[in-house]
Amino acid sequence: MRTQAKSMDNVLLGAVIFLCLLGVLMVYSSSAILATVEASSQTAYVQSLLPKLILGFVAMAMLSRVSHFRFRGRPALWILGLSILALILLIFPEGFTTGGRGTRRFLKLGPISAQPAEIARLALIVFIASFVARRDDWASSGWRGLGWPLLAVFGTAGLVLIQPNLSSALLIVLLGFGLLFLAGQPIWRLAVAAAPLALGAFLLQPYQLRRVKLFLEGQGSGDLPYQVEQSLIAVGSGGWTGKGLGEGLQKYFYLPFPHTDFILGVVGEELGFIGILVLYVLFGIVIYRGLRIARLAADPYSRLLAAGITLSLAMNVFLHAFVVLGMGPVTGVPLPFISHGGSSLMVNLAAMGLLLAVSRSVRPQSVTLRRAPTFTRSPSRVS
Repeated sequence: MRTQAKSMDNVLLGAVIFLCLLGVLMVYSSSAILATVEASSQTAYVQSLLPKLILGFVAMAMLSRVSHFRFRGRPALWILGLSILALILLIFPEGFTTGGRGTRRFLKLGPISAQPAEIARLALIVFIASFVARRDDWASSGWRGLGWPLLAVFGTAGLVLIQPNLSSALLIVLLGFGLLFLAGQPIWRLAVAAAPLALGAFLLQPYQLRRVKLFLEGQGSGDLPYQVEQSLIAVGSGGWTGKGLGEGLQKYFYLPFPHTDFILGVVGEELGFIGILVLYVLFGIVIYRGLRIARLAADPYSRLLAAGITLSLAMNVFLHAFVVLGMGPVTGVPLPFISHGGSSLMVNLAAMGLLLAVSRSVRPQSVTLRRAPTFTRSPSRVS
């Protein structure tokens, strides 16, 4: 019988709550000027975010109390199938979709608007964890065992790519391959499976190729894209302690998308290096606790689920920083819990609910082995 923990991981829960509160403050500070121009109200973006934050907390609370084993098996397949269906709907009639910047990334059903790519990423984690854990010989079955997981990864990423949303598609591929590696697949086999991605370069949109070209050229000449220049000015002008909350200048239409894609620049300008340090210490706590939960989990499904959720969060956290600091091509990756974005916030909070649910069923730490546990299923079944 599985050993149930007496309570969830309260350290993880506390760090997530602090991040969300900090996110509300930074969304208000970074968007007040823009909201005044667009909606004649400084709090317009915060007002649109708060209902989604509340729904996200409700989802986190509910999922943390429900056994994560309920999503294993057939439910995992249904969740992935519905998320893929939502991605397919983006291809069809304009009435179902809404977008921005010339994209079709949001599914609109009446008053509800959601970004299926965010949902698909979490669905993929649940599916791969469930698929691998149900097969004793999966890691040793060679290419035969990779068929369905690779189809799920490439199918989901391909549908996201044609929106177009290159950054989310790449994150989905990296996340899927990372999970397959943790599940026991050798890196050489995954490298061969990833070879077709090289052909995907020919499918990139002109603006995506231009972003990559500008990044590569800028690394040699110092001629950085406009967004990155303004972001670096914001971070650099903040110094150690920042100019003070609400006192930043780059959000006055110098820094594009200050409340979403480049919100870390506003954090650096207004709260300084210390503010960024505190922010990433909180992220570090969430990532550490997630990895700890994965290490202590008693069965392969729980371990892969916890590891996948943590890996997904970590990739978003660091990729956002790479873009803001000019270390990667400009992409539209939000900073989890901090950037304005209802779909991202609700899905990340739901993922934290699943992670907290796993934390309720971990083995007591006193009986864990010193060696790192494997993520693949052992020959003996966990009853």
